[in-house]
Parts: sequence; C-alpha cells; structure tokens
Amino acid sequence: MEKIRNIEDVARYLGISLLSKGLSVSPLKLQKILYYTQSWYMVFFGKDNMLFKDAPQAWVNGPVYPTIYQQYRDKASDMCEHLHADSFGCGEERLADEAGCLARKMDLSKEEIEFIDSIVTMYGSKSQNQLIFMTHSEAPWSDQRRGLSPFEYSQREIPLDAMYNYYKERHDRVRHGK
Repeated sequence: MEKIRNIEDVARYLGISLLSKGLSVSPLKLQKILYYTQSWYMVFFGKDNMLFKDAPQAWVNGPVYPTIYQQYRDKASDMCEHLHADSFGCGEERLADEAGCLARKMDLSKEEIEFIDSIVTMYGSKSQNQLIFMTHSEAPWSDQRRGLSPFEYSQREIPLDAMYNYYKERHDRVRHGK
C-alpha cells in the first residue's frame, strides 16, 4: 500500500507546482485540482492507494475539502482571487526549491511526481469556472447534489469509491476506445 500523505502538504505542493509553471491558482481552483489529483491517483496507483485519506464534500461550486477551505479562505479577498507564493509560505524565487523539499517530505516517488505534474499541467491550464463546470457535469459531485437546490448548502461527502469508479470507468473507456 502507498503512503498516505497529509492533505495540507499535498495542497501546498499543488499550489506551488501551479505557480512554478506560471499557472494561476485561487482557493477555488486549488480545491478542484486537489479533487482531480486524488481521483486520478486512485485510478493509476490502485483503488486502495489514496494520496491522502480525506473525502471532499459536494458544495455548491463543486468538490471541496473543508480543511483546505479553512486553510486558504483568508489568503485571498475571495475564493476566486489569485493566490501567490507567500500564500504557500515561500517566495517566488523559492518555488522550485520548496516543491522539491515538499516532495521529499511527502516521500513522493519519481513516478508520483511525474503523475502529479501531469495533473497540474492538464487541469491547471483551465480556469476555475471551467473546472467548476467539469465537476458539475460529472457523477461523483452531481450524484451527491441530487435533491438539493442549486445554491443549497451541503456537507454531503463524495465517497472515494464513487470517485474511483467514475474515473476508472472513464479511463477504461478511453483506453479501449469505447
């Protein structure tokens, strides 16, 4: 079984990775990248191998990890404003060094670093609105929002199994050309 990491370290690593690639990151966008990283991690490294143990909740704007929401909600004037290097505890000139230190702290393998880099590249180039639209059109989030009005508050958890099953099926369809 893979090592389970601390969600705060993973979120920080993702934020630093996005910034070091010149990509924007807001608290809202960070939530979606975290969600996709966890989902695809289970697909590629095995259902029982989670990057971190936390499950997201089905909030109005998509999947949200409350711990990360609490950590980054005051780092920008609102959830849509851009975060900067100091939001992740480092200076612009230290982004690459800090990413390397975090990778070592979390004991990420070369394969895991490459995997996370691919997720950051694929999803990080999208706007937060595109990411919201994507998560809203996918079953793990929409199934947990069933029966709620569009702006109704919810703490319903999105099951990790639902995330794994949805993205695994999607991956298998693409892989087998179906």
